[in-house]
Amino acid sequence: MPSASTSQLRRLLLIPAIGLVVAACGSAGPSAPAATAVGSAASTALVSAAPTASAIPASPSDPATAEPSPSVDTATEPPGGTTSGDVPDNAVFLTYKRSNPGFSIQYVEGWQVTPQPDGVVIKDKDSSETVGIVAPQADVAAFVASTDLPALQAQPGFKLIKQNTVKAGKSSYVHLAFHQTSPPDSVTGKQVPQTVDRYYVPGPNGLAVVSLATPDGVDNVDAFRQMIESFKWS
Repeated sequence: MPSASTSQLRRLLLIPAIGLVVAACGSAGPSAPAATAVGSAASTALVSAAPTASAIPASPSDPATAEPSPSVDTATEPPGGTTSGDVPDNAVFLTYKRSNPGFSIQYVEGWQVTPQPDGVVIKDKDSSETVGIVAPQADVAAFVASTDLPALQAQPGFKLIKQNTVKAGKSSYVHLAFHQTSPPDSVTGKQVPQTVDRYYVPGPNGLAVVSLATPDGVDNVDAFRQMIESFKWS
């Protein structure tokens, strides 16, 4: 049987050992929550850095969101153009000239010019100025009634406003005013309701059909008057 001094010595040695074990367990306990807190903070940072659904660029194949935003439209718009189809009062006009068939017409600086086999298409956003040359017509009014007007009536959104004769500068032309749906935009596919003034200008090389289109509700009367009055055969 151990002596009292031996038992006391064992108790003295056992107490520090227990203290070391307790201390070790106490230091190991908080380490797991600390690791969990770091992981949670990292996850929060990644979620915050990830783009939201509204910030992700739309896929061009998505018809609901394929149309560029107004900011993108402004960035890709030709210099001097407008986003609404309205021609500003301080617009600068240039002259388009063609030798075959020979004619010239003014247009707004910055509008996109696309020559066609029988004329030209000049456009900016939802406004446009087109010239198409057809064969000479002995009776322009009869050509409009029998050929051009029926073709227009077959187009989407067509609604005749009036058919008359108007004076442009020193000349008088058969004139149609009508509503129509614009052709689809080559990039976005967007279509808008338009008001069109179409003039039939006879000349030595044929009959020029000059169409000036603008979105409904946009007033381009002064600019369009300048365009049609500037048309000249050459």
